[in-house]
Amino acid sequence: MRVFLLASFLLGICGCASLPPAVSKQGADPPAEPVAAAAAGQLIRQDFSARLGSGQAVSVNNPYGDVRLRFGGYQDELEINTVAQQPPQAAAILLEPGVVDGIYRIAPRLPADTLIAEGQRLDLVVFVPLGHNVRVRTESGVIESRGIRADIDLHSARGNIAIRGTSGSINAETGPGTIEASLLRAPPGSRQHLATSTGFIVLAVSDQLDANLELSTSAVFATEFSLRVENLPGQEPNKRATAQIGEGKADIFVESRRGEIRLLRWTGFTTVNGKPVDEDEQADTDSD
Repeated sequence: MRVFLLASFLLGICGCASLPPAVSKQGADPPAEPVAAAAAGQLIRQDFSARLGSGQAVSVNNPYGDVRLRFGGYQDELEINTVAQQPPQAAAILLEPGVVDGIYRIAPRLPADTLIAEGQRLDLVVFVPLGHNVRVRTESGVIESRGIRADIDLHSARGNIAIRGTSGSINAETGPGTIEASLLRAPPGSRQHLATSTGFIVLAVSDQLDANLELSTSAVFATEFSLRVENLPGQEPNKRATAQIGEGKADIFVESRRGEIRLLRWTGFTTVNGKPVDEDEQADTDSD
């Protein structure tokens, strides 16, 4: 599955150069060398792995490209696949993940007093094992999360965010970017939040969400559920809608100051016999 994912990630890209696999600071081997400068337009792939402590949180801060999260299994093993686009004469983006203040941090950086070159970027795919909360930050890069079985906190200054098959609590925020999310049953007692400044939000949920929803925007609501809409004259957002889907065991707040909010009914997956697939199987499917 992971080989297929990486192949898809590199689809349409020619002339890739591979560096030897590396082990992070937590492994038995020395840390990997930073991504090095390459020939004109060359792409450089590099892999890291680490053994996480029980319940150890993961932080990803990548101002140079996209971040894609995938479910990484049950053995506390974290894996990172990177693809760097390195223009000639540009300073290399340095990547040496490791533990800082008890958190496993993935934070690529250019050398001090260096600006990013035209066409330079670094994209990450991070396989996160069961029970490890994740925090992701990007600038204009996409954040995509599939099948994560822990809490996620996603923030992009301008990029789009896509979420599917998360079994934990969700906090997602972007500026003019969009948010698209398909939610499983909300963890009881959780308070989840999805927000943009001007982008639209598409939220797909099942009748088993078991949550109270509060939606706010100055644009329009499009929904397959019944909503109670309250006008808020002179405010931004100027409309608030509420709904309870299933049992109200959690709270989900969805806000876009000027973007459309679409609340859709998600029926989930079924087998060839028409039987519903349970949430664990859905999360596994979403991680492919």
